Amino acid sequence: MRESLHVEPEFKKLLPFINQRHPFESVSEFFGFKLGKDQRRRAKVVRKLLDDPDGGTVAVYFKLYGYRRLKRALSRVFKPTRSKSEFANLKFFHELGIPACQPILQGEYRNVFGIARNCMIITEEVTGTTQLDHFIKKLEAGDDPEDVKKAIRRQIIESIAENTRKIHDHRFFHDDLKWRNVLVRRVGERGEKVEVFWIDCPNGYFDKTGGIRGKHGRIKDLATLDHLGWRMCPLEERMYFLSCYSGLALDDPALAELGEEVVEYRKRKLDD
Repeated sequence: MRESLHVEPEFKKLLPFINQRHPFESVSEFFGFKLGKDQRRRAKVVRKLLDDPDGGTVAVYFKLYGYRRLKRALSRVFKPTRSKSEFANLKFFHELGIPACQPILQGEYRNVFGIARNCMIITEEVTGTTQLDHFIKKLEAGDDPEDVKKAIRRQIIESIAENTRKIHDHRFFHDDLKWRNVLVRRVGERGEKVEVFWIDCPNGYFDKTGGIRGKHGRIKDLATLDHLGWRMCPLEERMYFLSCYSGLALDDPALAELGEEVVEYRKRKLDD
């Protein structure tokens, strides 16, 4: 077996438990998963507090992915593992100025033929945040004045629209832009402002086909957001999102066409 592990330099002090002879296995066992056949069937996720030598603790999420023995074995020799892709994608978000969880570590465990058997990633928790769907439900059930609620919702719409446009302008597509992969927290003296973070992006990819995959990726990302959007947002907000994303005016026929394309894809591919 071949093990590989990469740790971001500024976080090495948090991980003194790594055994340099067996780095991957030592990390997996520290988080409670001794490698074996049962770890190759599904993903494991653990939240844990790590001691910071400078004082206090740091909350992290550890994810261990397993691969079935024969399923798509050859592709796992040449394709990056889920953890390697997610690590690179999160760093890409940071490069673009998109608030995202901080990747700390990623590793791979391969057999003698180079076929990935397990992979892992550790990310730092974004404290004080709530999943977008839970945040919106709590906001609407709260006691804030309606104008405050509306202003907060518009901030969230503008943030997600701007950052979705950023990645698409770089020909990158998230491929899993669900509400649960967006975190929100209230800030400001009266909680009148919000910060929006992206997490969990192992499937994201750059379109290297000259645009063939790009159009599909663009519409899929927008439709994935609309999967809950049409249930939890009025049409006015959904069109405002598309307007912020595209730069088209609300009364532009091209915006209506984009909206129809998104809805058609959502109904055909995503709705139950």
